[in-house]
Amino acid sequence: MSESRPRVTAVVLNWNGLEDTLVCLRSVVRSDWPELDVLVVDNGSRQSAAPHVREAYPQVRVLENATNLGYAGGNNVGIRDALARGADYVWILNNDTEVEAATLYELVQTATARPRVGAVGGKVLRSDDPRRLWVAWGVVTWRQSLVGLVGEDARDDGLYDGEREVEWIPGCSVLYSAEALREVGALDDDFFAYHEDADWAERARRAGWQCWYTGAARTYHAVHGSSGGPGHYGGFRKYLSARNSILYARKHGTPAQRARLYLWIALTLPFVWLRRAASGEAGGVAMKVRGWRDGWLGRELPLVDLGLR
Repeated sequence: MSESRPRVTAVVLNWNGLEDTLVCLRSVVRSDWPELDVLVVDNGSRQSAAPHVREAYPQVRVLENATNLGYAGGNNVGIRDALARGADYVWILNNDTEVEAATLYELVQTATARPRVGAVGGKVLRSDDPRRLWVAWGVVTWRQSLVGLVGEDARDDGLYDGEREVEWIPGCSVLYSAEALREVGALDDDFFAYHEDADWAERARRAGWQCWYTGAARTYHAVHGSSGGPGHYGGFRKYLSARNSILYARKHGTPAQRARLYLWIALTLPFVWLRRAASGEAGGVAMKVRGWRDGWLGRELPLVDLGLR
């Protein structure tokens, strides 16, 4: 690590979301952390973001992927580039986020305050209602959805201020230690998108690294902006979340934990189906079932069918 201030590379992944990406960059380049490089990875967008980003923000570097590598694979391109250039930390940001000027400073302070901190996240607030959180941190529940978001939709009333060690950091805004990334590895490409953040945290924990949360760092998130909006129930998001819950369970779960997940799925699926069918959203449940099935059978991701390639 640098003897003075740690060098940070912010990686913003763009996939057909140029307007969001430009808004995100506007906030990132205003960060008050002086040792900051900013990198946009264009993830096989229909129309490349590169010329627009370079025109608006000449100080921002852009890498272009020929095809959509997913959240994990696309960010890994940025992670590898950052590590090769000597970054001490890599800050992964969703392109549908905005940050305060002090956000990165607060993340770095928590990251450097104690040894073996592999990842740090902060308070993520809803862009549509900044008085409420989208999430503080995540837990693995081994219920139907596998994970839970702590603080989801809670009022920002001080309950989630302060610092604490947590189970995993949601990937919309997470500061990774370069040392941890070299030891643990980058994100697992097999997940493509969803639950790769929980997977990385579990691998890091087993290697002796910690995840920490600080309420002093604030990020604003347009919830599920890249996957249909907060009220959208269906599409690739449901498929990938379901498929990857099985992938996570097969990779990390004990027999008892896997049995708990599968039992929750079996017991709750009929009720979910009835509730969603009544609201015209049965297609989303069908996508979840397909994802669970493909996860159990170890099938290749149907990227073309999902509209991801």
